[in-house]
Amino acid sequence: MYFSNEIAIKIKALAKEKKIVLSNMFEQIGLGRNTMANLKTSMPKADTLAKIADYLNCSVDYLLGRTSNPEINIETVEKTFKTPEKLNSSTIKTIIIPFYRAPASAGTGSWLFDETPVEYTNVPKTEKTSAADFMLEVRGDSMQPKFFDGDRVLVKQSESIYEGEIGVFILNNESYIKKMGRNELISLNSAYKPIKLTEYDNIRCAGKVIGTLDLQ
Repeated sequence: MYFSNEIAIKIKALAKEKKIVLSNMFEQIGLGRNTMANLKTSMPKADTLAKIADYLNCSVDYLLGRTSNPEINIETVEKTFKTPEKLNSSTIKTIIIPFYRAPASAGTGSWLFDETPVEYTNVPKTEKTSAADFMLEVRGDSMQPKFFDGDRVLVKQSESIYEGEIGVFILNNESYIKKMGRNELISLNSAYKPIKLTEYDNIRCAGKVIGTLDLQ
């Protein structure tokens, strides 16, 4: 598991070593002035971490604490020690996606807060994974046969989606993977009734589900 405050400490130390002014760095790579303060309390997005790593000329793995060498990624080390028979499989390109361990529910709901623990996971680089902002794990069977319990879904951040699309919703502090209906959240499994929305509900859309991660 990775911790945002440890990442912030590494960034600050490396910037000091390279005589880089943090405020100047954040401005040049298009990040806000409060980026460092935010890093101390919440995990950065993958693209934010990549921008910082590129500017500091180090690897993302170094900032995450996965290696003590700022010049290399873990995958580079693994490839060095692979046998010739396994070398071909290591040529698959990968990217890093935030993976929220607290699952979104395809059933009766589960908790999902902004401080939910997050891991940064290497996944094969595909059109869908490249478009995703984060991953969640499905819990429950209400979205079968499209999504099953334990599936990892790829989510594109969005504050709204169209009717008929499937998204991740935070309803009264509980998270759901559901199809957007007209004033209701719909399950694909007919055994579950739609969740009717009222004017008293506190609801927001966390993103659009764009597919599942193939773990094969």
